[in-house]
Amino acid sequence: MSPLRPWQIVLGKVLPYLLIGFVSVIGVIVEARLVFKVPLLGSLPLLLAEGLLFILVSLSLGILISARTSSQRVAMFGALVGTMLPTMLLSGFIFPLESMPWPLRAASVVVPARWFVTVARGIMLKGVGLEYLWRETIVLAVMALGLLTVSARSFRERLE
Repeated sequence: MSPLRPWQIVLGKVLPYLLIGFVSVIGVIVEARLVFKVPLLGSLPLLLAEGLLFILVSLSLGILISARTSSQRVAMFGALVGTMLPTMLLSGFIFPLESMPWPLRAASVVVPARWFVTVARGIMLKGVGLEYLWRETIVLAVMALGLLTVSARSFRERLE
């Protein structure tokens, strides 16, 4: 029996990694600018906020996987198959979404990185703002809220 509520446990698990991920986002942006000379034509605060939202979605998915699995081995395999492979193959990062067959494009809709890649490219390379990226932002926010809610419920079931 824990004196903490499930949402407090989830928050305690997510916050440290959210901070680490945010520092990583800053490092990637600095490296992109200094080493690779990638322009940042849009708003840095917007890019950082979107990065924070993407990290929250990713961590929430990881928390859900760990809450639903029985062992660390199964959780690691689930994270690999459920997040890493789809992120690399279906996000548009390596292969353009436009060149994918429609079933893969349809499947990519549930991959959070697909939405963040569009946001990052839009802000950094095109200089667009939230008025053009609101749809992607809403999708990421809904994913974060949904995954956090399901994760908290999964922890409640596990604690009981």
